[in-house]
Amino acid sequence: MADQFPGGMLLTYEGLGHTAYGRSSACVTDAVDAYLTDLKPVRPDATC
Repeated sequence: MADQFPGGMLLTYEGLGHTAYGRSSACVTDAVDAYLTDLKPVRPDATC
């Protein structure tokens, strides 16, 4: 889906469940927070 949006990014979470933000490791939360607050992009093929 990320490929369908200009500038789209994908952060893959390897774990149980469908929602990782705020529920899983700091890896996901830190990456999302960095994007939302500083527009820091997720590196290609990023995995948590």
